[in-house]
Amino acid sequence: MKLQTLKHRRDFVLSNKFAKKIFSKNFIIQKYTNSDSIDLNLKFGFTATKKIGNAVTRNRAKRRMRALVSRFVKEDISFFDNKSSYVLVAKSSLNKALFINLYFEMQQCLNKL
Repeated sequence: MKLQTLKHRRDFVLSNKFAKKIFSKNFIIQKYTNSDSIDLNLKFGFTATKKIGNAVTRNRAKRRMRALVSRFVKEDISFFDNKSSYVLVAKSSLNKALFINLYFEMQQCLNKL
């Protein structure tokens, strides 16, 4: 199953303003549920700012977050609400962390949502 991703800036801005946010050591998860939306699909957005580093570093961070989410979706989709969109914002420590640690960190964050 291919991940549905957010494409428009307004979706990221709405998520940043009104979403429920969970902060962790390596990333921030934003869960946004839009009651006005007619599109009820599960969507994901991935963000890495210039604070993290150059383009190579930012792209690597986004690839790691994509791999993390796709692993969760393949294993158990019940972690996610089908009517919501999720935005993951990378922190600079994300690229240095082990993938298994990222997995457990994301699991804890999703349990809090």
